[in-house]
Amino acid sequence: MGYEYKDPPKSIIFDAIYQEIVVAFKLYLYSLLFFFHSFVGYGQSMLDVAFNYYEDSTRKIKPFPTENLKIDSLLLNKYINQRLNNLYEFGYLAATYKQVYFSKAKIDVQFITHQEFEIVKLSKGNVSEEIINKIGIDPQNLVNRPFSNQKLVRLLNEILDYAENHGYPFAAVKLDSISINDLEVGGWLNYNSGPMVVFDSVILSGYDKVKAMYLMNHLGIYQGKPYEEQLVKEIPNKMKLLPFITLNNDPEIIISEGKCKIYLNLAQRKVSKLDGILGILPNQKNGESLLITGQVNLDLYNLFSSGKRLALEWQSYDANSQLLNMLYYHPNLFRTPLNAQGDVHLLKQDTTFINREFALELSLLSKRSNKIGFRTELIASRLISTSGLEDITELPANSDYNLNYYGLNYLLNRLNDINFPKRGWRIFLSGLIGQKKIIKNSRVNDVVYENIKLNDLQYKFYGEIEKFWVVHKNIVCRTGIIGGRLFADNLFQSDLFRVGGLKTLRGFAENQFYTSGYGVANIELRALFSNETYFMIFFDQGIIAENVASHHDLEYPFGTGAGFSFSTNAGVFNLVFALGKASSQPFGLDHAKIHFGYISRF
Repeated sequence: MGYEYKDPPKSIIFDAIYQEIVVAFKLYLYSLLFFFHSFVGYGQSMLDVAFNYYEDSTRKIKPFPTENLKIDSLLLNKYINQRLNNLYEFGYLAATYKQVYFSKAKIDVQFITHQEFEIVKLSKGNVSEEIINKIGIDPQNLVNRPFSNQKLVRLLNEILDYAENHGYPFAAVKLDSISINDLEVGGWLNYNSGPMVVFDSVILSGYDKVKAMYLMNHLGIYQGKPYEEQLVKEIPNKMKLLPFITLNNDPEIIISEGKCKIYLNLAQRKVSKLDGILGILPNQKNGESLLITGQVNLDLYNLFSSGKRLALEWQSYDANSQLLNMLYYHPNLFRTPLNAQGDVHLLKQDTTFINREFALELSLLSKRSNKIGFRTELIASRLISTSGLEDITELPANSDYNLNYYGLNYLLNRLNDINFPKRGWRIFLSGLIGQKKIIKNSRVNDVVYENIKLNDLQYKFYGEIEKFWVVHKNIVCRTGIIGGRLFADNLFQSDLFRVGGLKTLRGFAENQFYTSGYGVANIELRALFSNETYFMIFFDQGIIAENVASHHDLEYPFGTGAGFSFSTNAGVFNLVFALGKASSQPFGLDHAKIHFGYISRF
């Protein structure tokens, strides 16, 4: 083994044998002490651990350098099994290990890889049929069937994943009773579940204006529920979905006496806001030089320290048009995983129509931080004035109707910061199907309703995709696509999407375009001076159709410009200067749009 001995004296041989017995006894004693310590103290001591990899007992294997870790004693076996699985994946199916204790807190774990193998004949060993069935494997396929090393590693990982998500975070599984024949290795699975662990509580520090029970419901962690590794891994992602708080550091997981406590150090984020935006643009309708538009937003987060939200938006975007939106969000309805949201929308468009809408959404946050919701919308649209409609013979641009939508929403959020992202991406998709009932208006010529389906189906689809990434140091690029489409035999102006303005297509008046189908792609470069202070340039390209069934009605407006956002202790001041071009608007400074406002956060 690297040394050559020539006829050693018998006393030396006996001394060497004695020393080997002493070392083996010490190793056995330390192993017993470690075993009992891990079950009594549940891993509260920290160890200095070195992982070394050898081809045989003396030669180190090159692809695997020495690892030095400082880990909890309870996690040692878990780390060892992870390293064994890594070796199995490289084809070292007969890999073994031993632990050499230099002291109670310093351990050298030595992995012996032996030779590479390509095929293993595997028996399920002591793994229960319940686990085998749950991970979707036929037990008959584990009766001395040949397995590739990739399949073996995948099987071991699936067994561990199942155990870790069903109350056994320290479960271990490995090959045992190994037999070797040429390039084949045989063995059976040796499974050790370890102690069962249940969730106990979430303990907060730093910011205390949020209830621990609310956070437990949001995270899907309930007292007495078996430990789930996936839920623990998703804590940072789920916390990023809450705009009013942030984690100061990674969650601390403490397991003691079969109970898991999760410590979260929080900080408040001032996202509740009261803001107003003033818009100045040419008034082309009434012949006046300027039209002043306005918008007021009130958005209150974390009401009653339980994550509730109340929002109100009022907007006057035209001389005779107003918009009012109200929203109430109630998380964890009746202490269940369900979240409820109610919306009220009122839209008065000139003197033509008024829309009243009530929406209710029930949503559920998955274990992987994706949100899916069921949504229903009840819409009532009524004509304000019927002047000039008494003698018409065709269906007018607007009519009285009731529309009930039902559908699903899906949100996938992987932004690093929900308020001011610098990297990551987000996807929102919505699909609704509705029953539309056209109501005959007694002041409109009855002829227009002939040969018209008074009851018909209507479909609405909407989506948003955005991505952020850091281009260079403090330069952030944002790209995004938003779009929607309506399908129905009879679409009225009051049905249509309203596009244009600061949130959709910059360089145009708010809600300038009415469309049954549209898409807007934008790119924006931000030079950051701090999280909320930046200068930006942007370009928005749209495709808009008044009637999606006719390609002749398509047009391609675009907007470009620059702006900045300036953050202070009291709030955020922002200004955007934009130029737009469309068939109804030439590209020029006399048609420029300027939006500026001040957002007060508290």
